[in-house]
Amino acid sequence: TFAQAGDLSVSGTARMEYQSTTTNATDRFNTGGADSSTDTFAQNATITFSGSGEMDNGHTVSYFQALSGGSLTSQGVTVDMGDMGAISMASANKAGIGTIQDMVPNGGEQPWDDLGTHGGPADGVASPHAGNRLGYSTSVGGATISAAMNYEFAAPTTSLAIAMPNLVEGLNIGAGIATDQASETQENDIETMYITYSMGAVSVGAQTTDVDVQTATSDIERMAYGISFAVNENFSIGYGVSETEYEANANDEENTGFGLSYTSGGMKVGLINNQKDNANGGTSNLEMTELQLTFAF
Repeated sequence: TFAQAGDLSVSGTARMEYQSTTTNATDRFNTGGADSSTDTFAQNATITFSGSGEMDNGHTVSYFQALSGGSLTSQGVTVDMGDMGAISMASANKAGIGTIQDMVPNGGEQPWDDLGTHGGPADGVASPHAGNRLGYSTSVGGATISAAMNYEFAAPTTSLAIAMPNLVEGLNIGAGIATDQASETQENDIETMYITYSMGAVSVGAQTTDVDVQTATSDIERMAYGISFAVNENFSIGYGVSETEYEANANDEENTGFGLSYTSGGMKVGLINNQKDNANGGTSNLEMTELQLTFAF
């Protein structure tokens, strides 16, 4: 059965950035080591094509493809079967634990973002899937349940996530588990849980993630919490903290992030400052300040 003629739409964003990054071998307060600073201009334009159509049996098929700088960054297809749930194949997190990898409110970016190695299980982030992944999601009693699987090193990486939005007004909770095929000989287990609460203009949240590494004395635990405040319909600010404990390393990584944004029509101005101490459990310390001007079209 083939989908009937449907709709195709194109959307995109264009961003201009100024970014200043400082690295210090001892600490960001310059009590030792020499600073190394980098200032750069950057641009980031993304175009997303999306389409959908209905099959003869009433199921809906949707597709998206995102390009950045002329290169494909992600794509996926989803078959929505109504009460039977939805099946997806995508190179993005459409199902499974990756959809809840970091649910904590922030000021525009996670406090660990854009600073050294970040964003994967080795950094305490519940995002084990890579490449094309098969996903399934369904809603039961107000809860969204989803699972995902992809193959790495000729073995499956699998995950399951449960999200319960608006358990009571403004309260959201969720949890996920995964088996991560990190190498040909190593399979790690991942667990994550989060809670967020919104009341009026204020949103707060916390999330804990544990990575049980197969190698002895190498487990990773990360705790994150944050707050965001909408001053008015155009202006918002946020603050986040992320702390990662590496059992195999002497130091704990500590991240703090502050951000503010102003939106007017299709334009958004954002200012972000992220700081990272003891990057990846080592001794390097990083700080990034970024000014963003983004247009949506």
